[in-house]
Amino acid sequence: MRISATLGTPEMPGGPAPVAGLGTQLQDHAIWGAGAEASVVVRWIEETHAYGDGEPYSLRRPMLDITLADGGALDAEVMTSARIPPPVFGLGLLEAVPDDEVLSRADPADADGDGISGRANEVWDAQRSHTVLGRFGWKANAPDLLQQAAGAYAQDMGVSTPLFPEADGGAELDARTLAAAAFYTRTLAVPARAPAGELERRGEALFARAGCAACHLEELRTAEHELEALEGQAIHPYTDLLLHNMGFELADGRPDFQASGTEWRTAPLWGLGLTQTVLPYSSYLHDGRARTLEEAVLWHSGEAEASRERFRTAPAGDRAALIAFLRSL
Repeated sequence: MRISATLGTPEMPGGPAPVAGLGTQLQDHAIWGAGAEASVVVRWIEETHAYGDGEPYSLRRPMLDITLADGGALDAEVMTSARIPPPVFGLGLLEAVPDDEVLSRADPADADGDGISGRANEVWDAQRSHTVLGRFGWKANAPDLLQQAAGAYAQDMGVSTPLFPEADGGAELDARTLAAAAFYTRTLAVPARAPAGELERRGEALFARAGCAACHLEELRTAEHELEALEGQAIHPYTDLLLHNMGFELADGRPDFQASGTEWRTAPLWGLGLTQTVLPYSSYLHDGRARTLEEAVLWHSGEAEASRERFRTAPAGDRAALIAFLRSL
């Protein structure tokens, strides 16, 4: 559970400000001997809708009941955002995509009039002490894998590092161990794609025709990187690494640097078909509300509303083909 008070602190200009006594992540579990910060109960609200051919479907949205350890409630001003962890493979390849390639696809004012206005998140780089392109996390709020690892140590486990030290400047974890953790995520390979048959190839064409490929770009190229194995590759992550307005239905209302409460980074789709093979109980989207890939598509709105409607109103056979394509990734 991500939380924040206001935006901006001296240590993290423009970023989420920690809530006094709680930080920026609410912990409802704790290690032995420590107490959880809060109890979080998730209630699911079901909504019934219909495809264009009349077939019904159901979507669910989470409602959170949060009780602090002292029995009180969060202050009304505190912004919250439920999150599930995203996949961690292929991140080194995404890190090796040059900034220029990402920024070349940004169109914040929708100058070309196609209804897609992706823009970059500008985030604080704790190493360089200035703003840079953000590319990791649900809202692209981390600039590189070293800082994403340091952030996870700090927020998920409460472990200080040289990048995010204690108030006195000390750190529980040394720079070498932090670098090793980042190296691990940097070098996790992408799962091989499943062989595509006629159904999957038809679904891929429908994916492009529906406009999904405008944000979920099939191909990016990597450039120079400290790891030679990541350089000079054509990769197929199905993302543009940009922020897009996904509408109020998916909004969390919690800004993160330049990302507004309705904006999310285009999620990479590579490896998508293995999600429930690896974790049979897993779900999709930032807060896990989508139980199936169909539900994930049907929650799209904002810039993706037209694409969603093409899927929702398509014949059942076309919908099945598009989902088969996604499962082949």
